[in-house]
Amino acid sequence: MKGDAQKLIGILDGSRNQFIIPLYQRNYDWKIENCKQLFNDLMTLHKSGRKTHFFGSIVSCIQADTGHWVIIDGQQRITTVSLLLIALVNAYKAGSIKAEKADKADEIYECFLVNKFKKSERKVKLKPIKKDMEAFDALIYKPEEQYIDGSNVTRNYKYLYDRVLKSGLTIDELCDAVEGLEVINILLDKDDDPQLIFESLNSTGLDLSEADKIRNYLLMSVPEKEQERLYTLYWNPIEEYTGYDPSAFVRDYLTMKQGKIGRIDRIYFIFKEYAEKNAAAGREGLLKDMHHYAKLYDMIDKGRFGPEKINGKMRRLRTLDSTVVYPFYMAFFDYAAGNNLSEAEQYEVMDVVEAYLARRIICNSPSNALNKVFAALHRDVLRYIDQNAGNAPAYVPVLKYVLTHKEGTAAFPDDGEVKDNFCTRQIYKMPPAARLFVMERLENRNNVEDDTDNLVDKIKSGVVTIEHIMPQTLSGEWKRALGADWERIHRQYLHTMANLTLTGYNSKYGNKSFIAKRDTEHGFKDSTFRLNKYVGSCSKWTEEELIHRQDELLGVCMDLWRMPATSFEPAKREALSASLDDDDDVFTGMKLQAYVFRGTRYPTKIWKDMLIRICKEMYAGERYTVDRLCALGKCGLSRTGGSGREEIEPGVYLWTANSTIAKIGILRDLFKECDIALSDLVFEYREDNERVQGAGEADEAGVLELSFLEPGEA
Repeated sequence: MKGDAQKLIGILDGSRNQFIIPLYQRNYDWKIENCKQLFNDLMTLHKSGRKTHFFGSIVSCIQADTGHWVIIDGQQRITTVSLLLIALVNAYKAGSIKAEKADKADEIYECFLVNKFKKSERKVKLKPIKKDMEAFDALIYKPEEQYIDGSNVTRNYKYLYDRVLKSGLTIDELCDAVEGLEVINILLDKDDDPQLIFESLNSTGLDLSEADKIRNYLLMSVPEKEQERLYTLYWNPIEEYTGYDPSAFVRDYLTMKQGKIGRIDRIYFIFKEYAEKNAAAGREGLLKDMHHYAKLYDMIDKGRFGPEKINGKMRRLRTLDSTVVYPFYMAFFDYAAGNNLSEAEQYEVMDVVEAYLARRIICNSPSNALNKVFAALHRDVLRYIDQNAGNAPAYVPVLKYVLTHKEGTAAFPDDGEVKDNFCTRQIYKMPPAARLFVMERLENRNNVEDDTDNLVDKIKSGVVTIEHIMPQTLSGEWKRALGADWERIHRQYLHTMANLTLTGYNSKYGNKSFIAKRDTEHGFKDSTFRLNKYVGSCSKWTEEELIHRQDELLGVCMDLWRMPATSFEPAKREALSASLDDDDDVFTGMKLQAYVFRGTRYPTKIWKDMLIRICKEMYAGERYTVDRLCALGKCGLSRTGGSGREEIEPGVYLWTANSTIAKIGILRDLFKECDIALSDLVFEYREDNERVQGAGEADEAGVLELSFLEPGEA
């Protein structure tokens, strides 16, 4: 095989060139986000005045009998560029874009899209596999109403056509940008086996990580000597600080900077967008900032801040084996250093965070709410501080206010909730990291002389284990000791904290009687663990002792993780708000007052009006996607009307006779299809004092909405 750098448009050019997508290839499946990235790169190429933009590789071979090019790898790129060229021609023919050269559209059509001298019936140069080919040809030869809805080919074409119209460029300018796309053109020799090469390209080797792409983006566009300097000074230390896996750090860095969480598999694109918005800082400025926070990230991850009290607290929290708090920690500790917050203030912030996490673990609160909480927590605190700039409050009281005023799935559990849940929480069935955290804290408590790391390591390695005092399998002796109600007692208390302890001699205990477990060598009576102090003093182990120990440990829990109290009150109470990415229970009993979509506020109290307005706006901006969803009958959209549906645009019907939760579900699905962040839609509301119980709820007209099914479903 041989390969060289070549303009993609040059490969497509030529009156006799024919490009075949072999049947062993998958259907065309580039997403809107891929097309968006391509078009954004073309716009950047146009504005920058650069001549070329690297667009990957094309691997092909020549069919011996026909001379046609068989595309082994790169069909997604060739197909997408061809769709863009069709969009240019069609937009010009419709009079929607201008041309500097009168015959430019004909040139594109005849040079890159069709072989007008070909004798066979089909003259289109690109031959996708059958399902895609029908949709592809329709774009060239048929009117819009005969396009094949539901095809990825049609969907992406409509997106590109829309971008062409909105670009404000002439057909010549856009074609010039396309001509700047450069690929590595790899042409196989006759002795190469295309199928083996295809399998090798698609099933072996390691893909670039998100961090690899980010590194290349930051360093490739600068001269070689500058590359070496920036790599040595910034990027290599960033890799060292992050254990040579910077992708997770970059995600947390972007979360901290932007206040929202990005998908780990899209971090490169999110980073690129962020970097372009902050282009004034330059490559070095961005790398310098990342280096600063990577160093903080390393200190947080390893619990090496300096003051041992803070280090110990950090190591205890690391037992949870979760990085969800890292974006907040990076922002906070940077702020603390710049604003001279005392060690006591920093420790108190960590204490509040620990109480929040621990209480939620005890109450089995959903963990998926934490990403959003900690992504925006530092910003939320600073917003209140800035609002009271004339008499700026201290950080800690504001933090306590923000966290204790969280609602729904993000709420800070109060004392009553903790007490109720502590007695019934199945500690032994918790995720291992959470169980380890709770056991370690209840054992070591706040004693600074205890070696947290040592106990954690011993539990992780199995040297110390969690022991059921009343065993999981009861002997006859245990049943008699527990009394006639032994089944209920066993079921109720077995895996709760009242019946759990730590031991280094679990294998000796088994399901022996309580007295045997207490008095055996290294038994409960001899144990040095605090958790065994009361157990070792007991003469029996029945419900009476279980309740006593439950109350004792509940007291320890309430003392360790106290409910924060704060005197801070904002000068102006903010309206309650929730975003589309909150859980369903947030919307139960919610009385809508307004919504904010993409930064613009729209007052309304009617959920139905809100749904229709947003869908209309999305149709105007994302018509290609909404049309496809209509054709497929997804997201509450349909081509046909009927009971419970409203026509929001000609031929576009929306299901509106449904519950609030169903409306929220429609919007979530629609946002995901259109690649719009759920956090871009925020609701302002007041709570209904009388929350409706059950699945149904009263809508704005007073009609009870019970159905979550679309009309005709059962």
